[in-house]
Amino acid sequence: MTSVTCTGASGRSYSFELHPWGVPFLPLSGVYIAARATSPNRWEALYVGETQSFHDRVYAGLGSHDRMKRARDRGATHIGVYFTFDDSERLRIESELIHTLMPPCNQQNALRGLMR
Repeated sequence: MTSVTCTGASGRSYSFELHPWGVPFLPLSGVYIAARATSPNRWEALYVGETQSFHDRVYAGLGSHDRMKRARDRGATHIGVYFTFDDSERLRIESELIHTLMPPCNQQNALRGLMR
């Protein structure tokens, strides 16, 4: 199994197991990354998210996840998973990695919500 290590702004490193897009997952919680290879052994994070159930969010619910659809359209071929069962830790890691990696599919549309 392939893994990739992401280091957040805090200096903490997180090792993600990489799985091909569409493989089934158990209903375990953690942080996930939609990624594409940019060269051998180099990966680009396209989207970072967190979930209480990898099975529900990135397997069974993948078709209804708009940001993951965007990541797929940008070339995502793999999903990296980092297991953690602590809700606050999961949210902290997600936020830290979004801030550090700046994945394009996590960026908010600056015009959303503006009325004309």
